[in-house]
Amino acid sequence: MGSDDRSWFDPLVRSLGNRALRFALMNVGDREIAQDIVQEAYIRCWSSPKTPSTEAEFLPWLYRVIVNLARDYHRQRVRLSNLPIPPILPADPMERIERRSEDQEVLTALWTLNARERQAIYLRYFEDLSFTEVARIIGSAQVSVRVLVHRALGKLKRRLEAGMVEEAAVS
Repeated sequence: MGSDDRSWFDPLVRSLGNRALRFALMNVGDREIAQDIVQEAYIRCWSSPKTPSTEAEFLPWLYRVIVNLARDYHRQRVRLSNLPIPPILPADPMERIERRSEDQEVLTALWTLNARERQAIYLRYFEDLSFTEVARIIGSAQVSVRVLVHRALGKLKRRLEAGMVEEAAVS
C-alpha cells in the first residue's frame, strides 16, 4: 500500500465498527473505554503506512492494535491502583477563612480574637501584606507580628474545629 489514497478506509471502518467495539468491550469490560480504544485504534491504523487495505488483512491488523491498546489500558490501571492515596488532611484554618469570609462561623471566630490579632490576621491574609508591612502598620516589631499571627491562627483553628465538632454532634 504505497499510495496515499485512503478511500478504502471509510468503508472498512463502517463495516467493522460494531465488531471492533464488541472485541474491545470484551477486552476491557467498559463500553466507554472500549469506544475510546476503538477510536484510537482507527487513528493508529489510519496513520500507519503499513496498514493493509483489504478487509481480510485489515481486521486482524485492527484487532492487534485493539489488543495492544487494551493491554496498555490494563497496565495503566494496575500502576494507578498501586499509587498511595494521600490522607485527607484537615483544612488549613486560613484557607478556610479565605473561602468562607462571609460565613458567620468565621466572622464569629475572628471576633474571638483581640483587636491586634484581628488586625494582623486581616492585613496578612486578606490584604496579603508581608509581615514587615503588617508590623509597620500596627506598630510592632516583625518578630512580634509573626508570633501574634501564629498564636491567632492557633486560636482560630481551635475555635473552628470546636464549631465543626458541635455541628457533627447536632447532625
